[in-house]
Amino acid sequence: MERSDFSSHRVLVLGGKTHTIGLLRSILGIAGVTQIIHVEESRRALELLSMEHFTAVFCDHTAEELEGMSFPVATRRRAGMLNPMIPIFAVQERARRRDVEKARDVGVTDVLTTPISPKTIMTKLQAALTAPRPFIVANEFFGPDRRAKARAPYRGTDRRTRMAKKAKVDFTLI
Repeated sequence: MERSDFSSHRVLVLGGKTHTIGLLRSILGIAGVTQIIHVEESRRALELLSMEHFTAVFCDHTAEELEGMSFPVATRRRAGMLNPMIPIFAVQERARRRDVEKARDVGVTDVLTTPISPKTIMTKLQAALTAPRPFIVANEFFGPDRRAKARAPYRGTDRRTRMAKKAKVDFTLI
């Protein structure tokens, strides 16, 4: 994968003043992102996303809900958003399978768990920008396709289709 120049990208970082958010901002700066906007409140982040163009959003998993919606759902579904298909990365300290599935189900592009390496952030950001997954728009879901990997077609015999076996009937019992 060719390394991108991130200097022209604007990134929104949502979260409190925690060590993880500070580390994330430092890593983005090292990656070359020169325009990093940090906000602590989800409401302010949504205002910015409706007024200004951003390349990606990194949000702390503890971002508060708005009107009963999580931040990713509000970003995807609210009227007036400039780019409802913006890549949203959730940053979590410990991500169990159910946490990742929950984030995925509300429209998060990817989940980053701490400790975060600069290489991981740059690779995930570059992948989201250069080869984004297709978006699914449905009544219950709006977000990137949850199937992260495209699989090659299966080669070989299909063992799932089986011929029905002839039933053996014991005529001595009849």
